[in-house]
Amino acid sequence: MKLEQPFVGLDMTVTSSVRYVVIERSSGRTVFDSTVTTPYTARFSDALIALERLKLANEGAIRTNIGELLSQLMQLKIEEIALAR
Repeated sequence: MKLEQPFVGLDMTVTSSVRYVVIERSSGRTVFDSTVTTPYTARFSDALIALERLKLANEGAIRTNIGELLSQLMQLKIEEIALAR
């Protein structure tokens, strides 16, 4: 949905916002619908060149976002999904 990036800076923080939707194939029912927003900061010590820090921050923000998605999916209880039918 959105990737917020700084224009300049020593430490660069990028924030990613992604909407994830999981739909049960057999019924077409939405099982999971969440927007995950996560920041990641690439420090000046990570890379001296600003474009490289921005690249690291972009990659880190997306990697962290996917990690948060997986954490949320693992918290879904199968029983709750079955009862919602």
